[in-house]
Formats: sequence, C-alpha cells, structure tokens
Amino acid sequence: MTAPRLLACCLLPLLLGACSHMQNASEPPVPILSDAEAAVPTGQHQPVRLAASQPLRSDTISLHYETLQRFLPEHVAGFVREGSPQGESVQLGGISYSTCEQHYRKGNQRLKVQLVDYNGAQALYAGATALMSTDIWQESDEQLMRGCDLGLPGVRGYETVQKLERRAAVALGVGDRFFVSVESTGQEDTRLVKAVARTLDLRGLAAL
Repeated sequence: MTAPRLLACCLLPLLLGACSHMQNASEPPVPILSDAEAAVPTGQHQPVRLAASQPLRSDTISLHYETLQRFLPEHVAGFVREGSPQGESVQLGGISYSTCEQHYRKGNQRLKVQLVDYNGAQALYAGATALMSTDIWQESDEQLMRGCDLGLPGVRGYETVQKLERRAAVALGVGDRFFVSVESTGQEDTRLVKAVARTLDLRGLAAL
C-alpha cells in the first residue's frame, strides 16, 4: 500500500465522523486532496469561499489560499516553474481548510509542492499526520517509507521512495496545523525533496 493510500485510510474515517450529520447516504463525496484520495461529504451545505482580506491568523479559520500561496517557493534551483500556483479555500459546515500547490519541471523530472492549512479542520489534520513519527519504517522491493526529521521545532513527517517508479516524496506536519508535501519524479532517494522542503519558511508556518 502506497503512502497516499495509507494517508487516505487515516483521513476518511475522521472526516466521515466529523461530517456525518451533514451527509445524505445517496450523495457522492467531493474530493479534498487528490494526492491523499480523501473525500468530504457535500450534504446540503455548499462550500463557501473565504475572503482574500481574511486576517493572517484565526483560531478557527484557515488562511485564505492566496495568503497560503506566499509560502510556496518562487524558484527551485534547476527547475522551471510551470504556470501559476493553484489553490482554494473552503468552508463546509464547521470545517474549513485551504490548499495550494505549484508545479515545476526539469527535463523529464516533475516536482510538486503542496501546502494545506487545516486550522479549521483539526480532525483532518490528525488523520493526515497520523503516520508522522521518527520511529516509522517500512521497506519492500517497491517502496521505502521512514520517519523524517528536519531538525526544526514543530515540524515532523515521513519520507517515501517508490523504487520502481523512481518517485520520491516528503510529507510534513507543521505547527499542529499545516500539511506540507514535496513530490518529485526521476528520483532514487529523498535528498532533492527534503532539500526543497528546507527552502520553505517552515519556521514561519509553525509560528502562525
């Protein structure tokens, strides 16, 4: 089972429990994060987009996605940025979250940086970071997964290598609020994705 599918298994039960009072059993879920294959039920509530003028910090509301995009790297050494950053902010009942991502390329290599603010969805954050421990370790002929420690306060995570596909990723929980993911193709190990993760203002995120 790959890391994204493991993450989905953690996310889905928590989300369904948080939103069960809003969901009609006959209605399909709406995806939150395609990478994690998670879903949030629509029920009879329509998502409400947060205002760009929203304050930087709130006790129950995540940052607006345009504010979150400021933490994406403008440049990655050796890579060319592809297009503009994408993102969205959503409120659904008592849950709010914001997500943004940016893609980069270097020849045949593809790199993606994704940030998610779970400030208004702590149950989702708990699920997304459930596997993040320095003690976790699993290896097979197809995959290596182990804990990742960047030596920064308030930051923990895990790293994965899909050996046959030559894909590497690092997933980080920051400040008990933010989920940070860096993924790249054409990699034999996690050195690149961890180096890119270190260029992000993780201390700034953890302080919010």
